[in-house]
Amino acid sequence: MIIFAYFATLFLIGFYVKRKILGLNDYFLAGRRLTLPIFVATLVSTWYGGLLGVGELSFNWGLVNWLTQGFFWYIVYLFFALFLANRIRKSNLYTLPDQLERFYDKKSRFLGAIFNFIMVTPAPYILSLGFIFNILFGWELWISILVVSFIMIFYTMRGGFVGVIYTDFIQFFLMMIGVAMIIPLAIFNYGGFDFLSANLPSTHLSLTGDPIFWPTQTILVWGLLAFWTLADPGFYQRCYAAKDDKLPRKGVLIAILFWLLFDICTTFTGIYAAAANNAGIIQVENAITSYLVIAGDLLPPVLLGVFLTGLIATIMSTVDSFTFLGAMNISHDLYKNIFKPDTTEKKEIFVTKIGIIITAGFAVVLALFFDSIVAMWYTIGTIGISALLVPILFGFFYKGKKSPIASIFSMISGSATSLIWFIVGYLNLDQWGWPQYYFGLEPMYPGLLISLFIFILVTIIDKRRLK
Repeated sequence: MIIFAYFATLFLIGFYVKRKILGLNDYFLAGRRLTLPIFVATLVSTWYGGLLGVGELSFNWGLVNWLTQGFFWYIVYLFFALFLANRIRKSNLYTLPDQLERFYDKKSRFLGAIFNFIMVTPAPYILSLGFIFNILFGWELWISILVVSFIMIFYTMRGGFVGVIYTDFIQFFLMMIGVAMIIPLAIFNYGGFDFLSANLPSTHLSLTGDPIFWPTQTILVWGLLAFWTLADPGFYQRCYAAKDDKLPRKGVLIAILFWLLFDICTTFTGIYAAAANNAGIIQVENAITSYLVIAGDLLPPVLLGVFLTGLIATIMSTVDSFTFLGAMNISHDLYKNIFKPDTTEKKEIFVTKIGIIITAGFAVVLALFFDSIVAMWYTIGTIGISALLVPILFGFFYKGKKSPIASIFSMISGSATSLIWFIVGYLNLDQWGWPQYYFGLEPMYPGLLISLFIFILVTIIDKRRLK
């Protein structure tokens, strides 16, 4: 009942916020009026859509989840807050490809928009919700995925970014309440550290995990994935939407504290699920669903409803935000700025609504193709970061004359290198089914290295050519 009330609220928001859309600035950035509480709530909730993926990691591997999905990210969040957040707001733009055009040219915007679209696909999060609906209601996975997509398309299409932040604000409270309930009850019902140590391999309680499956190189690659933050369109959009230039830095710093608390709860929920499973208290057939199983064992019906609603809300907040960002790629970065520069605001909003359907459709196809949320994260993140990170950071911090052709070649070479590395790795699996890469290097290493090398080389050649 609580879950249905939540979805009914989303529909009502879709009807209500339509009246608040007076133009493109409202539809894309909520009129650039985000206050500090709303900024923090929408940023925190949007960034946690992969909750079942976190459950999959922490159930299978333990505390290494916190190191790879928490600690490294806090460092990058801090860098973003101190050196980028306020600077992004001062630029007064709409999207990350806007930044690429300002740094380089329209061709860089076009290519950046394609990689940006890939990075913001909500596919991993739609797949997560599909699993939840499949378990709760017994629907086929594909039906669950389509139902989730329809609900999200409705209120996102009607309300734009205003609808997204209204729902994010509600979802923020639901997600924080939801994850906070499990750990106290797990300690009370199962026991404390003694229970965990008695029912888990020692590697589950080690920060670095099992050295066979988590060698230092793999941990560092997951650490490099934290650089996703520096190229994440959701972070940029919320900075653009802040009401003044100083708010984004404060907002990100406060958000780090919420992320820290949330990561502790989610990591130990997965660890407790693994221990309870090993002890025979619960039966987890798929690591992706470990949160659902342990919640069903520990929580009475009303609290279980609250927990499941919080779980759904956490993921839904990312689904709607990423879908809307993908739609903005289509309407603002491609249609308006590449193909139809004289288009009206009304037409651009209309194309954004079409873009929402296209983005959701692409995500549904991906969600039906992949069966692991973590694998999808890793693949999308590696290719996107290999393409975008070097041009973006050079754009912000390199004071010399910027080379558009260096940006383009850097994006193409970086992404192509990591993609080829992936293909070769998955064509050569080891006895555990893990890919074997060239020289034992994970794809992001050569991807970023080639991207950086090509950017610097082409910049030098371009400067000499222009002399």
